[in-house]
Amino acid sequence: MRVLFVGNSYTYFHDMPQTFAALRGAEVDSVTKGGYSLAHYASEENEYGRLFREKLALGWDIVVLQEQSLRPSEAPETFLASLSLLVPMIRSAGAEPVLYETWGRADGNEVLARHGWTHEEMQSRTRSAYVRGASAHGLRVVYAGDRLHEAYRRGEPVYETDGSHPSEAGSRVIAEAFAETL
Repeated sequence: MRVLFVGNSYTYFHDMPQTFAALRGAEVDSVTKGGYSLAHYASEENEYGRLFREKLALGWDIVVLQEQSLRPSEAPETFLASLSLLVPMIRSAGAEPVLYETWGRADGNEVLARHGWTHEEMQSRTRSAYVRGASAHGLRVVYAGDRLHEAYRRGEPVYETDGSHPSEAGSRVIAEAFAETL
């Protein structure tokens, strides 16, 4: 199985794609840039959008799409618009696009306070956007965010101290969700 991961720091923290590869015996590569959204990869106006197209042309079984962490909760229509650009491109290249659901921030994170959300509210908003995207385009979703949320509520140390990025244990939970789904 050849899998190309497209996203940002939520993908590359603790080299999650390689952890998945070791669990599944898959060949992986990635196109990631901290803070990037899927709109960046849909555009040919930046080097990472061009790099995505170059790597996509190499032939993959699966292309995993991970949106910028706030976009599904704050601006789901923008997330859906990016999918409308990327999904046909990926399918035209002969690969299956798959969504990588992200997660709500940890309790006490400033993003939650700024929006007046709880961890559960952000998780619910994020999940809803990924479900909508999957439904609109007939996509599979790796519900990594749900898995991370469940581990967090059990008291597992799945977040870095920033309350946003996955810890090493969190990246392992995410990689296991990929291994089970793919």
